[in-house]
Amino acid sequence: MEFFSFFLTHEESEAFIQLNTNIFETNIINIGILIGILLYAYKSSFVQVLNNRQEEIAKVFENAEKDVLNASNYYSQAEKGFTQSFFWLNSWKMLYEKEKIEIVNKKYNLVKSGLLESFATTENLIRNFENKSFLLLQRYIVYLTISKILRKFLLLSEGEQSKLIEVTLSKLGGFKK
Repeated sequence: MEFFSFFLTHEESEAFIQLNTNIFETNIINIGILIGILLYAYKSSFVQVLNNRQEEIAKVFENAEKDVLNASNYYSQAEKGFTQSFFWLNSWKMLYEKEKIEIVNKKYNLVKSGLLESFATTENLIRNFENKSFLLLQRYIVYLTISKILRKFLLLSEGEQSKLIEVTLSKLGGFKK
């Protein structure tokens, strides 16, 4: 109850609520001055501080919007760059695989031609060896045959030798009798 006592006189405080219209007793002027000072202080400092803070917050929001926009642009550019890089990577991969296949085919053809040449050379060497061996074998057989004939011929008497020579010449189409 004493809270409202500045509006009331001492006697009236017991009557509970009655207004005291005497300005000097109730300190309404002091309260008015206090309220005026508070309003002035509010307008001069708090409003300015609040306005400054509101502007700062607005700037922060604007900067954040710009940052989001820049980040979005950067992301879209990065995505385009990634797409282009991926395209080039696939292109290079296909080109590399194509070149790799060409290189393998070239090496295969080179090795194949080298092997074919080696086989042809080996086949020619074997053929030459067979021909030489065949000629040597023929010579050996002729040599054996001639040596046998010569041995038998030398074991014959002179008459038999001359008769054998005449018969052989006549069979070969030599001189006629």
